[in-house]
Amino acid sequence: MSHHEPVLLVSRHNHPRGSCQRGRMQRQRLIHRASYVVVTDLAGRVCVQKRAADKHFYPGGWDLAAGGVMRPDESVAQGLSRELHEELGLQRQFSCWQWFWFANPHHRVWGALSSTVACPEAVSLSDEVVAVQWLPACEALALPGATPDTRHALSLLLSSSS
Repeated sequence: MSHHEPVLLVSRHNHPRGSCQRGRMQRQRLIHRASYVVVTDLAGRVCVQKRAADKHFYPGGWDLAAGGVMRPDESVAQGLSRELHEELGLQRQFSCWQWFWFANPHHRVWGALSSTVACPEAVSLSDEVVAVQWLPACEALALPGATPDTRHALSLLLSSSS
C-alpha cells in the first residue's frame, strides 16, 4: 500500500474517468472503485480482519470483507482476486459481483462485492491484516470498530442472499 499507488477514478454513475495516485484520491475524496470480498467458512461464519495500525482509513479497525482500491489497468475480477490474495493469502477467480455505492465524510466509493468460502486454516495474515476472527454474521455486523464500508457491504450481501 503506497500513497503513490495508481487508483481508478469513476463518475458518480460508476463510469471510468481516469486515474490518480492514492494519496491525491484520499486528500480530495475522489470517487473511485474498490473490491470487497466477504469470506465465510462452511459454518457460515464471517472472516473479520484487524487492520494494521498504519492504514490511512480506520487504522486498527475491523474489516468485514477483504478488499481495496482498484487499479486503472485491472478488470473487476482481477481486482477482487488480487486484494483477496494480498490480504488473506487466498487464491480465487471471480466471475460475478454486485455493485454498490458507499459515501461518508471520509470517502466515496463504488464497491464491487463478491463472496467466497474458505477453510479458516487456509487464511494467512499479511502486512495489512494483523489478526482474524471468525464470527457469526450478526456478531460481525455488531462488532465495535467495524469499518463502515465493509459493514455496509456485508449487510447488502446478507440481504441479497435471503
